[in-house]
Amino acid sequence: MVFLNPDSAALLAQPRLLHVRGEPKPEWMTEGDKLRLRRSGKKFMDITEHEEFYADPVHALSGTANLPALTHQSLVKPLFEQVEKEHMEYVLRHMTSYYNRYYGGIHGEMSSQWLYNHIAKIIQQSPFRTHISLEYFTHSFPQSSIIARFEPKVRNFSLPLTIIGAHQDSANYLFPLLPAPGADDDCSGTVSILEAFRTLAMNGFTPKNGPVEFHWYAAEEGGLLGSQAVARYKKEQGATIGAMMEFDMTAFIARNSTEMIGFIATEADEDLTNWAVNLSREYISIPTEVYDLSAGAGSDYMSYTQLNYPSSFASEGDPLAGGKFPGNFDPYVHGVGDRMDVDDETGYFSIDHMARFSELAIAFAVEQGGWDNKWR
Repeated sequence: MVFLNPDSAALLAQPRLLHVRGEPKPEWMTEGDKLRLRRSGKKFMDITEHEEFYADPVHALSGTANLPALTHQSLVKPLFEQVEKEHMEYVLRHMTSYYNRYYGGIHGEMSSQWLYNHIAKIIQQSPFRTHISLEYFTHSFPQSSIIARFEPKVRNFSLPLTIIGAHQDSANYLFPLLPAPGADDDCSGTVSILEAFRTLAMNGFTPKNGPVEFHWYAAEEGGLLGSQAVARYKKEQGATIGAMMEFDMTAFIARNSTEMIGFIATEADEDLTNWAVNLSREYISIPTEVYDLSAGAGSDYMSYTQLNYPSSFASEGDPLAGGKFPGNFDPYVHGVGDRMDVDDETGYFSIDHMARFSELAIAFAVEQGGWDNKWR
């Protein structure tokens, strides 16, 4: 394929500094090596633009998770009835209609622009006095990360920040320029947190105990590039992050399995994960369990763990069910088969399952950030 397309040859030969999960130190490789690592099931962080961090790490101001008592049931639970699965399906169908959402190509750039504009329309429709900002977080590659921020009535930089994240890009592990609808990985997480954001915005959510941000990261599949850049920026700005929760793959229900919320303990903050499990069991109608990932696997929450920020990871089930990966995870990710219409002997794609994660994100935002609703 390299010889058929000179542009592809240049792309695959580009040198990158990669830290493969489980290896003691980063090594210089190429974009082509990323394909080899993905195919062998190895996860990595591309630290080319953050090499100085490994040479001179900057420690977090605080690695202690915010673990408040759960006291907002009367505000949170009524919001679940407002989660709109029709809206979720609309966004899913649009985002998966792109040829792919590859972070280094035009389709990844266009899908990011569409998502940004869609979020902006939601903000425009929110009630008066709802303070929400929206920004592109640009990178050296075409696709941008997106950050939407609910502000308290009075800004106080010392208050802890709450982050809810998902990644918007998709990848075909056979070759990055091939089709990759990425319905489950991770359009499902993108849409789950988008619907949580929309529901909160439409109800005039104003946090009381610190700002709440929703992040849609670029280039997770490229080695956590977007989340690394955002987390590093937060560190350089001196931000105190009280809690971060990642939503990656929230739609698939394996055949003959129990629908559930699965938290991943691997490289996540133990105290925050335990708190999140209690949160889920308080609010969500399906079971909640804690699982481990296979060696070398991971997602954007690890960018925060790397900087000593407390992070957690919610996903669709047990990735090691039956003793091996992908377990109860979607077996069709990273290829042309990661579609909304999956329904076969392996399992099925469920927007209803995604909605449970929207509810979890709503509860996480309100219980972490509080709700200043005196004017309502």
